[in-house]
Amino acid sequence: VVCLLGRRYELMQSLDDWKQAIERFHRQIATAVPIVERHRMPLGIENHKDWRVDQQVALLKHYSSEYLGVCLDTGNNLTVLDDPIETVEKLAPYTFNVHFKDMAAEETENGFRLSEVPLGEGMLDMKRIVDTIRRARPAVRFSLEMITRDPLEVPCLTEKYWSTFDNVNGVHLARTLAGIRAHPPGAPLPRISGL
Repeated sequence: VVCLLGRRYELMQSLDDWKQAIERFHRQIATAVPIVERHRMPLGIENHKDWRVDQQVALLKHYSSEYLGVCLDTGNNLTVLDDPIETVEKLAPYTFNVHFKDMAAEETENGFRLSEVPLGEGMLDMKRIVDTIRRARPAVRFSLEMITRDPLEVPCLTEKYWSTFDNVNGVHLARTLAGIRAHPPGAPLPRISGL
């Protein structure tokens, strides 16, 4: 499942909007947890361009249920300026399934563009990601997730982007942009426009 059907930095206009959304998420999760516990059914909340990794870990610890965990997407947290390896390391112990993908990115005037690319052709350390998840959850299932679309615009250099964050700073931005610069795409990012 996801908490937010979209991207935090696109759907929300302010930090207050995000805080109100969090209250709704908690009401939904608090309703769902007793049901999944009664039926012994794992419920994985995807890191879906909404929660930053530390927020999602705090959420999971708050409910402390063996049936509430994560659908771990290996690329999504780049959009909220989380380090991909740190994201995997922190969420792996709670992972029920994996949306496995490699990502390539290119800088733009307003931030960067992000695309799923064939495994091994992007900027993610796929072997380290798999090893980290397997150590924490040996039986977890991996699903290859490839999205057919134009590259996703992540406008992290705009004022609106920052309006929903209160615990992100220039260090996170610099680290993300440095990672993008260190791993330029080997080919143009895939696009479907004009096909």
